[in-house]
Order: sequence, then C-alpha cells, then structure tokens
Amino acid sequence: MFTGEDIQFLQQLHQLKEISKIGEGSFGKVYKAIDLTDKSICAVKVISKLVYNNTTPEQDIYLQLNHPNIVRCKRITENKKYYYIIMEYMEGGTLAQKMKEKQLNEQEAAIIMKSILEGVNYLHDRSIIHRDIKPENIMLTGTNVKIADFGLSFKFSSTEGTFHKLLNKKCGTIIYMAPEQFTEKYYSKQVDVWSCGILLYMLLNGGIHPFYNKDDTKYEFIKKILNPSIDIPSNMTPLAKDLFYKLINVNPIDRYNVSQALMHPWITRKFHEKIPLTYQQQLDQFLKEQQIRQQFKLLFFLQYINLNSPRTQIFSDNVKELEQENQQLHQNQTSASPTQNKFKILQLNNKHKNQCNITHRMESQGKFLDFSLTQKTHFKKSMENILVFEKDKYEKSQNFSARSLKQKSNQIINKFFIPTSFQESFCVSNKMKSKQHKKLLPPLKSK
Repeated sequence: MFTGEDIQFLQQLHQLKEISKIGEGSFGKVYKAIDLTDKSICAVKVISKLVYNNTTPEQDIYLQLNHPNIVRCKRITENKKYYYIIMEYMEGGTLAQKMKEKQLNEQEAAIIMKSILEGVNYLHDRSIIHRDIKPENIMLTGTNVKIADFGLSFKFSSTEGTFHKLLNKKCGTIIYMAPEQFTEKYYSKQVDVWSCGILLYMLLNGGIHPFYNKDDTKYEFIKKILNPSIDIPSNMTPLAKDLFYKLINVNPIDRYNVSQALMHPWITRKFHEKIPLTYQQQLDQFLKEQQIRQQFKLLFFLQYINLNSPRTQIFSDNVKELEQENQQLHQNQTSASPTQNKFKILQLNNKHKNQCNITHRMESQGKFLDFSLTQKTHFKKSMENILVFEKDKYEKSQNFSARSLKQKSNQIINKFFIPTSFQESFCVSNKMKSKQHKKLLPPLKSK
C-alpha cells in the first residue's frame, strides 16, 4: 500500500485515488488506482530512483511508445524518491494466468502470438530491445493483447559509447533468455525472437516450458539451452513446428526476425502461402542461383565460340555449297530445255579451262611452262570421263545424240590445248640443244 506521503502526493498532483496493490517486481510495485481526471481505473507503477542511479530509461521509453499492442502510458511524474508511471489498466490479467485457466486451441494461440509479434516488431523498428518477454509481462483485456514492463528494455544506437557494454549484460528472466546471452557474446534484437518462440510452445502446450524443469539446476538448464533437444508434442501441426524451430534456432543468424515471423502462414492463417526463408536460407539460395547463372553463361559462351569459330564457319559454308549444288542438280535434272543443258556443258568446260590455265610458274626463270604430253593425256581422259558422266546425266532428258555430244567435247578439248605439232617441235628443239652441248665437250682421251 502507498505510504501517507505517497497518497498525499498522488492525490494533490495527479488526482489519483489508491485502491489496492496488484503486483511487485524487481524494480518496483504496481498499484490499482482511480484516475480522478477521467474517473477511469488505471495502473500505477512506482519505481525507486536508487535502482537506476538517477537515470530514467523506462520512463523515457514509455514516452516514445504508442501502439495498440503495447500498454499505453498516460503520464509520468516523480518526487524525491520515486517515479510514478500512470498506465492503462488491463483487466484481463496476464498471459501466465490465462494459460493456467484453460488450454488454448491453435486459432487462439495464433491470434495471441500475432499481437505479441506486432508489438515486438514496433519496438524493434524503433531500435528498442525489450529483453524480458515472458507470460507475466503480456497483459490481456478483452480481445486485446499488450506488452508491458519495460524495466529491462534498452534503446540502442551505434553512436552511443555504452552500446556494447550494455548489450553483453545478462538481462531478463533466465528461463526466457537466448543462448547468446549465456555465452556473454554481443547480442541484438534476436533475443526477443527467442523469447517469442518459447511463448509459442507454451501457448500450444498448456504453459509447459520446452526446456525448463523444476528440478533442473541453473547449470543444467543452460546446458539444455546451448544444446537444445526438444520432444515436440503430437498436437503441434507441421506449420507450428516449423515456426517454432525458426524462432529458437541457436544461431541468431539462422533465426527468424520478427517481420519474417509475421509473414509465416501459421500466423497469417493463409496456409497456401509460401514459408518465408531465413536470411541464411536466402543467402544459400542466392549463391546457388549465382552458380547456376555462371554455368549458363559458360554454356552460352562455349556455344558462341563453337558457332563463330573459323572451322565451324568453313564447315557450315561447305554444307551450304553442297545444298546449293544439290538444288541446282535437281533443277537441271527436271529441266527439259536442250539449249539450257548445252549451256551447262559449256559452263562446265569453261570452268575446267580456267583450272587448266592456272598452271605452275617457274619464278626463277620467269617462263610459262605448259602441261607435258602425259599431263595433257591424263587431263583429256578425265575431261572425257566428266563429259561422259554429264552425257549420262542429261541423256534421258535431252533430244541430241551421244555422237554429237562426243564430237562437241573433242572440239572443245582440242580448242583449249596447245597443238601437238607445237609440243613436238618444242621437244625437238630441246633435243637439238642437248646435241649441240654434247658437241662442245672435248673428246675423251684413250689410255
């Protein structure tokens, strides 16, 4: 109960009328009172100034908060010894009392968890860590669920020099603390996510803690937290199990944040939606996608090199030429015009004539040497074979005789080659020159 000095102070300055004491914690006492300004019932939290060494963290945090899932602070005052935080009164009691009274079904548990997560998400968006999320600090009134008691809360900022010093302190109720708090490592907002995971399990299992037993010592309990082994009850659905495991992952990096938990199908009750990935899962998926992209790029590059290499181009050009020749051959075979076929034969002969004119040159002597008689004979035979092949190819579709074709071919060959008389005279002249050289040589002396 308030002392006489406290009652007089409250009634004169804030028009509060005390009714009864409703709670007590490590940092102060909570009273139920009547706010005479609006004649409503309120809760008054009385905090000793000696606890915070003339600092007011909870008061400063309360003044910054305005959310439907956080207990509303009406006003704050003080005297020489105490701070007085006047808040709205939550007539439904705490979540701990609610779980003792009845077993909640999954739908009710999901609604309560969504309200808690939305309140914690609001705090995290404002760089505030609660550090004491537990059933006793979750207040109920009607259908409303609100977070209370910011005595251990901390507003962090990278510009503050005490950031690391405050964040590696062991704060909160031990059975709701995250593993990183026991190892005295630096921690952040993920410690509240761990506490929400514990609350989820307790809501679905009649207030039973997943790790804590009454007979456990502090050392045994910490060992369980650092190496968790949980027997999941059969009444928990697969989606509830999935969310629970993602909230209490020992590694904070693999743990959900609050915004991801709010998008989980178990919370939204939209069971057809995909389960959000943790940051580590997103990173693994990103690396896999990058690896697949690199492999595709390599395949496309190799395909480009294969299609644009000189060897491939030559091969493709040869294939195209063969296709064109086949098309022309097919057209010529189906053609019935004798004049066109005669013209084709002339073109073929001209082509071989051009090949015949491209002969070897003796660059040292600068003279043009014609084919020898043997070369001319071989080429003439090959020409005759080609013309016979052409004759056979076109004979069925032509109206002229094989004799006329042979005569025509002989005329063309004799036309484009050097006459035999010239060739023989060239050989005779070479023989005369060799004889003259022999005459110039001195006679051999007989022994």
